[in-house]
Amino acid sequence: MAAFDLIRKIATGSADDRMRRLLVQFVIKSLTDKSGRIRAEDSICLAATIVGERCIDAAGDFQLRKHNFVPGSRIFSNKVNSLINGDLPASGWSAYPEGSILGSLRSRLDPKIYTADTFPVVSELMKGYAAGIGIASDWGKVPLSVPKDNQPFVLPLQVGYNSRAFVDNLFASISQDKLRCLRISAEALGDILNLTAKVFDPAVALRLAVEIINGMSKTAPMTKEALKRVQPPVIGSPKQE
Repeated sequence: MAAFDLIRKIATGSADDRMRRLLVQFVIKSLTDKSGRIRAEDSICLAATIVGERCIDAAGDFQLRKHNFVPGSRIFSNKVNSLINGDLPASGWSAYPEGSILGSLRSRLDPKIYTADTFPVVSELMKGYAAGIGIASDWGKVPLSVPKDNQPFVLPLQVGYNSRAFVDNLFASISQDKLRCLRISAEALGDILNLTAKVFDPAVALRLAVEIINGMSKTAPMTKEALKRVQPPVIGSPKQE
């Protein structure tokens, strides 16, 4: 797909609006190739992975940046589920609290594009994730139910690590308010979904986004310490500064 022409300048507005737009711009610029093109699937993957990492940070079950888990291992958490959907997995999207990830995401989606029939049943996606773990070839990925042609080329575990320094810096002034960081990240993903709707089936795009949010918020992230033990080093875009 063509690189988004809509994001050219950092618009004025509240601090949260500015951070959201900067995050959207970062996702787009990080993944745009030399020909000026970007895969919708990859942009959704990166934005949703950022949401997943901020969910880990807000849940506080372990440290996002330094932990003893094997990166890529699956870690289930009731706190994470609560942050994702307010403990209402079987409810319709209209029931999700505004403070939840799905509620924040819903608030940014264009209702003319993301109509009722485009929203996935979240409880089914969560069950699908639990049933799909344990496959060695899926290391660094998330079990997905979207068609293969609509699966991202980028590795979620990798782009999560590679984007973390930028996101940490972006949220430095509000870093102690982890729920605020999470909400802004979810809203940025909503903006990405609105933009990709021009070239991507909204129902498939939203399913992909929710599956990656759920999966990456329940996956031990890569750390600097673990990366030092990986040979050869992980290489890819966006770059870790």
